[in-house]
Amino acid sequence: MSLLRHFSLFLLYAAAAAAAAYALPQQAPDLLLSPGLLWGAVVLLAGLMLHQMLATRAALRGAEADRAEVARALRDQSRELLRLRDESDAIRESIRDRQQESGVSTVVAEVKLLQSLIERLYASRGGMAAEAGAEAPTNEAAATAAASAMAVNAPVLRAAAPVRRDFDERKILASVETALRDNRVELWVQPVVSLPQRKRRFFECYTRIPAGDGALVLPEQFVGLAERSGMITAIDNILLFRCIQIVRKLYDRNMSAGFFCNISPRSLADREFFKQFIALLAEHSSIASSIVFEFPQAAVERHDPELERDLEKLAGLGFRFSLDQVTDFEFDAIELARRNFRYVKVDANRLIPPPLGTAEQDPEMIKRKLDVAGLDLIVEKVETDAMLVELLDLGIDYGQGYLFGEPRLSRLDF
Repeated sequence: MSLLRHFSLFLLYAAAAAAAAYALPQQAPDLLLSPGLLWGAVVLLAGLMLHQMLATRAALRGAEADRAEVARALRDQSRELLRLRDESDAIRESIRDRQQESGVSTVVAEVKLLQSLIERLYASRGGMAAEAGAEAPTNEAAATAAASAMAVNAPVLRAAAPVRRDFDERKILASVETALRDNRVELWVQPVVSLPQRKRRFFECYTRIPAGDGALVLPEQFVGLAERSGMITAIDNILLFRCIQIVRKLYDRNMSAGFFCNISPRSLADREFFKQFIALLAEHSSIASSIVFEFPQAAVERHDPELERDLEKLAGLGFRFSLDQVTDFEFDAIELARRNFRYVKVDANRLIPPPLGTAEQDPEMIKRKLDVAGLDLIVEKVETDAMLVELLDLGIDYGQGYLFGEPRLSRLDF
């Protein structure tokens, strides 16, 4: 009930009370309640009671209308929540389906790429498999090997296995070929730590070839032979495929880790494959910040126009680079930074003066040049505390070597 209505009712029964107080004593003088004021008070009190009753009924009707409105609003909100929940479920299901389709298509692309690589490998090698006592796989076998190469159910972490030092070149090649055919090329990782805190920041990826009886053939034994025999591209890219798979798994688990992956000069020279590989990496640009590709200094400084264009494409996808196998310290650090190089890796012995090292250049000058260009220096093959003490005086950014952790067989979560 509005304030104006309340006031109008008050005026009404107040006027009635005044009229009663004036008229009733004249019209009925014999009534006991003869004083006019007393009659006016009675009428006024009756008016107040009636007013209160009307106001209460109006308030009850308003409260009931409010309750009905709230109930309608709650029903509407419940229907809207149910609709939104159904839409949310549908969206989640659609996203899940797209992710599954994307994952399947990505694996298919990887399988096809690796299958074509293996087929080209065996086509170029011809009769070497027979000489090594192994048959070249059929297309179906190659596809099976390629598909299994995509699996990332990494084996249990194990320490370094013994190395087969008694193998001649023929046995080493036979081991490499068998490992490729049977998908037994292993991915090993070694930590790269920040200094001086020694916190693990990256992992360097390596390949190892099993040689039977739990022993291994190391890269320094098979890389040169694999390059000459045309198998190094297959080895490199199995390593890279597995690295991508591991990073993608960690990404899905909301975990992060950076990985350095080497690309050999022979792989860089395989233009057809490298173009296909760039196309594959374009599908994984979301994990570009977790992978750093390492290139030998000799390959980078040849300034091959086609290689330059390919590196620009990789940089455009967000991938960063590292200069490896540095032997000439007269490199242009500013130009490297422009080409998306972010790291330079140097053998510790080249920075430490005798008797611990063989430094021929001023390491402080090298570090200043890198700092100006915004490049980080990674010193590898740090094996002793004495070497580390020498290096810490230079203010280096990262260290790698057996002092910080030996290479180990990879697993999904580090």
